[in-house]
Amino acid sequence: MSYSWVFKQSHVTVKGAEHLGEIGAGQQFESQEEAEAWLSETWPELQDAGIDEVTLMDGDDVVYGPMGLSEE
Repeated sequence: MSYSWVFKQSHVTVKGAEHLGEIGAGQQFESQEEAEAWLSETWPELQDAGIDEVTLMDGDDVVYGPMGLSEE
C-alpha cells in the first residue's frame, strides 16, 4: 500500500493551496516512516498554510488521526 496525509484546513491563508503543492502535500509514501519523516519536516509550513489537522492514511484505511498541528 501507499501512505498519504489528509489535511483539514479551517481557514485560508495567503500561502494557500499553491504553497501546499510546493512543499509536497498530496504525495504518496512507500512507508509509514517516510510519511512521518516528511510531516516532521514540513508541519510548520503546513500550519502556516492554514492546515489544522492531519490524518495518516494507508490506502483507504486510517492509520491514525486526526492529529492537530498546534504547538500547544
